[in-house]
Amino acid sequence: MTAVVLVAAGAGAYVLGTFLSPPPEINGTALQNPPLVGDVELVHADRGALTLLEATDDAAVTLVFFGFTQCPDVCPITMARLAKIYADLGAPEDVRVVMVTVDPETDTPEVIARYAAGFHPDFVGLGGSNAQIAVAARTFYVGYASLGGGQFTHSEAVAVVDREGRMRYVYGSDRVLRLESDLPELIRRL
Repeated sequence: MTAVVLVAAGAGAYVLGTFLSPPPEINGTALQNPPLVGDVELVHADRGALTLLEATDDAAVTLVFFGFTQCPDVCPITMARLAKIYADLGAPEDVRVVMVTVDPETDTPEVIARYAAGFHPDFVGLGGSNAQIAVAARTFYVGYASLGGGQFTHSEAVAVVDREGRMRYVYGSDRVLRLESDLPELIRRL
C-alpha cells in the first residue's frame, strides 16, 4: 500500500511540476511590440499580387528571409539551413518558409519562386516592384543596398511571423540553427 501511495505521489508531483514549469526559452529575439507585417503586398509567380498572409495561407508560423538569387554565400546557406530544419521536422503543416527578393530587377516572381522551391517544394518565393520590395523591407526592418554588378548587401535575419501577421521574433544568422529546437514551441505559442 505504501508503494502505491509513493508511486501516486511521485506521478502527481511529476505532472504538477510539468504543468507549473516555465515554457522553454526561445532562442530568437522577441519583439516587445510586434509590428503588423502580414498586410505587406508582394507578388507571387502563380497567384499574382497578394499579402504575406495570403501567400502563407495563415500558417501558425512563417519564417521570412530577405535575399537574392545571385547571392554567393549568405542566401544559399540560410535557405539550406531552413530547408534542413523544415525537412528534419517533417515539413510541418503549420510552418511556411518565405524568401523575399531584394533584387526585383533580376529576381522576377517566377525566378524567386523557382529559387525558393529549389530548397524545398513547399517554400514560397515572393517578388514585386522596387517600391513593393522597399516597403516590405522597411516593414520588416531589413536593410539592403546594391553593390553593383548584380550583388547586394542585406540584413541576414530570419523573421518569425505569427498567424495574425505580426513579426514576433527575429533570428540573426548566428541563431538560425536554433530554430529547429524552437519551432515546436513557436507553433504551440503562436
